[in-house]
Amino acid sequence: MGDVVLSLGMGVDSVGILTRFLLEPETRGFDLRDLIVMTAMTGDEFAETGEHMQRYMLPLMRTHRVRYVQLSRGGPRRGDGYVVLNDSAQPARMHMTGPWRLQDELLRNGTVPQFARNRRTCSEKSKATPLDQWKHDHLGDQPYQHILGFSAEEEKRIARDATYTSHNRQARFPLAHEWGWTRQDTLGYLHEVYGGEWPRSCCVYCPFAISDTEYLAERWRRDPDAAVLALVMERRSVTLNPRSTLFARGSAWQFARDHSLLQALACADEMLRDGTWAIYDVRRIYHAATDKTIGQPITSKKGSAWRSVTTLAEGTQSRMIRELHHLARAHRATPQVDEFNIHRLMIRCPTTPYPTTERFLSVGPAGIDDKRRKSFAGTWSKLVDQTRLAA
Repeated sequence: MGDVVLSLGMGVDSVGILTRFLLEPETRGFDLRDLIVMTAMTGDEFAETGEHMQRYMLPLMRTHRVRYVQLSRGGPRRGDGYVVLNDSAQPARMHMTGPWRLQDELLRNGTVPQFARNRRTCSEKSKATPLDQWKHDHLGDQPYQHILGFSAEEEKRIARDATYTSHNRQARFPLAHEWGWTRQDTLGYLHEVYGGEWPRSCCVYCPFAISDTEYLAERWRRDPDAAVLALVMERRSVTLNPRSTLFARGSAWQFARDHSLLQALACADEMLRDGTWAIYDVRRIYHAATDKTIGQPITSKKGSAWRSVTTLAEGTQSRMIRELHHLARAHRATPQVDEFNIHRLMIRCPTTPYPTTERFLSVGPAGIDDKRRKSFAGTWSKLVDQTRLAA
């Protein structure tokens, strides 16, 4: 048969599969000597996830001598590869954090997790990519069975997985296609085996966790440090884009207020107040959307956006606000303060038709990297010149 790879996301579904495979051998259809269990760490899971894995799953894997490979990204770029945190058939402890965490990228880019083209780009970078790189290095072109924890309610995700299939990979979905188990079925099974509710696996700032508001609020209440990270991440993100809140339908700060997460709010306020602040020069180019049938731009519809970020100064929050007002006089404009207490000076407002440009100066937490693509300056100058001529 060859190797069998089980992607263990540490959540309900994949833990349910591995638990049943080990306790009920007739369900798996392969020898455990062929099994490789793999987890790619984002570095930002709730503490209880690692605690449950350490207490319940590692002893079970040691008993059955299951090979468990724990990985993480090696750095910010794809070319940095992956780091093997542990590779053992007798795993002694969970290695929940590697040299590069997902938060490192998000905080330095001043953004929150993104969902584009029906895919969670954060998951692809932090989980799928290091797992695929390891399999390429260690399995090569030899065929393998890939076991994934998609439940019976997730046929859309199963269909989407077909877009990732390669010639040597045979995907298998035991929960949905063999056992007909829903998420509730798996939760019930794990409760019977381990005597409690298995926690959901996700980053502490996962925007998709808002689907169960009370569950998320309780997790943040039990783990205030997790909530603080989410709040600080969002504050940096809205500094560069007031629309870029953690949740699609609202901000993490408002969520914390609505659920009286007073400790987390106070800690986040203190961290931001006492930290270093910066003035950022933020520019965007909004391209026109493209009519894919004829390959022509649709000037009435917004397409992709390019962003340029330049740090102009750093210091205390009060000093940066004073400096922003000083800069405002040169532009004959007045800074505005938004709901996130971000002081922002609009210099160019986007207009239609597309492409169009936007520019503002804003005061926010320091530490966001300067960033722009090589062709940004030329494209920006061209569009600004066109606007002046039109005027």
